[in-house]
Amino acid sequence: MSQARRRLLFLINSLNPGGAERQLTELVANLDSARFETMVVVTYDSAGPGKDGFYRQVAAVPGVTLASLHKRRGVLGYLRSLPRLFGLVRAFDPDVLHGYMEGNLPVLLAGALFRKPVAWGIRRSSVDHSKMDLLSRWLLRVTIRLSGFADMVIFNSEAGRTNHARMGMRCPRMCVVPNGFDMERFQADPGAGRAWRRAQGLPEDAPLIGIVGRLDPVKDHPTFLRAAARIRRQWPGAAFVCVGGGPEAYARTLQAQAEALDLGASVHWPGTCPDMAGVYNALSVLALTSTDEGFPNVLGEAMACGVPCVTTRVGDAALLVGETGAVCEAGDDAGIAAAVSALLGEGAPAREARSAAARERIRQNFSVQSLARNTEALLASL
Repeated sequence: MSQARRRLLFLINSLNPGGAERQLTELVANLDSARFETMVVVTYDSAGPGKDGFYRQVAAVPGVTLASLHKRRGVLGYLRSLPRLFGLVRAFDPDVLHGYMEGNLPVLLAGALFRKPVAWGIRRSSVDHSKMDLLSRWLLRVTIRLSGFADMVIFNSEAGRTNHARMGMRCPRMCVVPNGFDMERFQADPGAGRAWRRAQGLPEDAPLIGIVGRLDPVKDHPTFLRAAARIRRQWPGAAFVCVGGGPEAYARTLQAQAEALDLGASVHWPGTCPDMAGVYNALSVLALTSTDEGFPNVLGEAMACGVPCVTTRVGDAALLVGETGAVCEAGDDAGIAAAVSALLGEGAPAREARSAAARERIRQNFSVQSLARNTEALLASL
């Protein structure tokens, strides 16, 4: 007799473009549908036509139900969204509730009310509190205090588990499942890279150094721009691209910094781009200058495309890159510039070997299949 499928309910703020959102999409698409029936619940609706992120992708996965709490912004929005969550839990009757980030506290409440096992998902290492707003710091303190009531916490990085334990997190089971990357979607495709450059009005033969991430202080774009100014002195023809959206006021501040550094038209701001495989293939080097990360998706995606990476020593970035790229300290624009320049100066044979090694590292250690199987085993144990 076949065993009944276990029911999993995931709660996440939204499926707008983002690293955690992409990882949840990859996870539910690769879960064993013969063993698990899945519901993904989002707190907020899609941002609208053309900005629906991963909503359609999740809704199209066979055996996956997508639902929304239709929450309005602000604390008062919970007066309606929480009863909706409780109604979904009652109707779906999941075996495990799994929160992602801001979804952790609501699923803890639902788990207590319906006596269901609760797993939390934590995606950042939370070292640099200076880049967090007051609400985020408050939520972190509450999360630490209530962690003992969760049945399991799944981190995407060893750094995240270590740092949260130091902050006092005391969940009985604190586990690590690294992010996984789709090797079919992200692969070397020079033609896609050239097409993306043409679409952005970028020269096809110029060195192109990119940073990929939302415009947020934790991504430390100012360090990237200072490094860009240094790189331009050694590589006058180099161009730079900052891929990602964010608040307009902060974007204007960064653009003003680029002008002050005399970077001018050499820095491009395309905003959020749906064709990320094309973006990565367009780059000569990817730079990550963050001050706080868990397990940076952009590094794994770029490496799967064969793009060499320079990263700050945040989260598990050094573990992810290994010997295929370079690791610098956060805020070290001189070190980042020197590392990027060294990669740009490599000959074709060395670059080809580095590209192949980067992709092979992802294939062997960080595939979406590994993400799904490891998560399945942990959730099934609850």
